[in-house]
Amino acid sequence: MGAGIALRIAIHYPDLVSKLVVASVTYNNSGFRPGLLTGMEKLKPEDLTGTSWQDEYIRITPNPEDWPTLVDKLKQLDLHIPDLPAGAIRSIKAPTLVIIGDSDIVRPERSVEMLRLLGGVPEDISILPQSRLAVFPNTTDIELVDRSNWLIPIVTEFLDAPMPEAR
Repeated sequence: MGAGIALRIAIHYPDLVSKLVVASVTYNNSGFRPGLLTGMEKLKPEDLTGTSWQDEYIRITPNPEDWPTLVDKLKQLDLHIPDLPAGAIRSIKAPTLVIIGDSDIVRPERSVEMLRLLGGVPEDISILPQSRLAVFPNTTDIELVDRSNWLIPIVTEFLDAPMPEAR
């Protein structure tokens, strides 16, 4: 959810965002792997029993018995994310780092499409683009957080790099 929220902030409040890092995000539902949303429709709380998500929820919540309610709310949220038009992505002026795993819920070709909309594939190959795409091998969207040894240097270098010329 965080990446989708960050995209919308960059679109609606561009003065608040100087650089943007998003992971496992698509700007419309056709960017998800086939069958993902159908599978989400069938999701039941017991399907997530014993997962790290449930373990963390139980660890931090005062009401662990509300787990089924949380799963249902997340399911409804995931199933009703409104698509963004390509023009909205193109309007993002902040240099953007898009991160996915090669086995992510987001199809890699859609991440490349997003990179193009962000101006990340220049016509002149002598000029590096202001936006970037990082694809982590043998990684799902869930495993991205376990790749801190890759994430930290890539994100730090991106955020610490000088701001590019305005496009």
